[in-house]
Amino acid sequence: MNQTVYFKIIIVLLLVSMASPLEAKLQKPSKNGEEKEILIINSKRRVYYPINEDGLTYSIDGPSRIEFISRYPVIRKKKQSHSFQYKIIVDGVDTVIVNHRYKIQKSIKSIQHPKHSYTYSGNYNINLNKGNHSIELLPGQDLKYPTLIRVLSKEFESLGKDLELLIPLIHQSAVNIISNKKELIYYECTSKLPLQVEVNGKKKLRIMSRLEFSESMGQEESYRIRVREGKKVIGTYYFNTERSSESQIKNRPNLVPGKWRSCEISVPKNKHTYSVEVADKGKTILTRFIQY
Repeated sequence: MNQTVYFKIIIVLLLVSMASPLEAKLQKPSKNGEEKEILIINSKRRVYYPINEDGLTYSIDGPSRIEFISRYPVIRKKKQSHSFQYKIIVDGVDTVIVNHRYKIQKSIKSIQHPKHSYTYSGNYNINLNKGNHSIELLPGQDLKYPTLIRVLSKEFESLGKDLELLIPLIHQSAVNIISNKKELIYYECTSKLPLQVEVNGKKKLRIMSRLEFSESMGQEESYRIRVREGKKVIGTYYFNTERSSESQIKNRPNLVPGKWRSCEISVPKNKHTYSVEVADKGKTILTRFIQY
């Protein structure tokens, strides 16, 4: 994992029953936001704010999904990968330490600093509950230059009265799939990195999945999902899918999502924890979990 996340941030901020985010809104700092940097990315002007020693403070209303887009500036001669970090403090209590390491994206230009180069973007997301929230961003340690940050907020549309989107207990960064002009949140799953979800019965659990197609894979592929509760195998589900021509994986231009497939399991009364894994080594799926 790129991020070190304290457990409380998962409980307080991520267990929110929401679906796909709507149009993104650029957030401006409510404190220490006087300094800014304009980057030209794909012929578009993008506003970033440097995280200096005093940090940046944002005041944001929830419920919403917050995306932190960060880049690190370096002098042009430095072409190798660069590590950088920053801290997110939510409501003065919950702390996230975000660590990134990226190569230089040569196409980016800066109006203020034409002699600088900039890394590819590091993206991190959190969900906020209803109400007003204070988000403070603090610089990482031992950095020669301030990390540049761009904060976007997205409102959510409801899944429906009786549907609830579940967040895996432990997971890597969320992966966004853009489909029909909407961004949908998925979670990466492999044979080595299974996911766990907790469900309160009596319910149905729907597992939606998309195979991640690499350039070396064909137009159609198969995959299997294995669901366990403890050591007991609840079921193994086989799917055949093909590359989607209508969807794409955000920030992963060399990968293509497959068309979505789903399976359902009946959840008995009381609380249950299910482990979901890919039964095929070397294959990666992107998953969503919905209970109803």
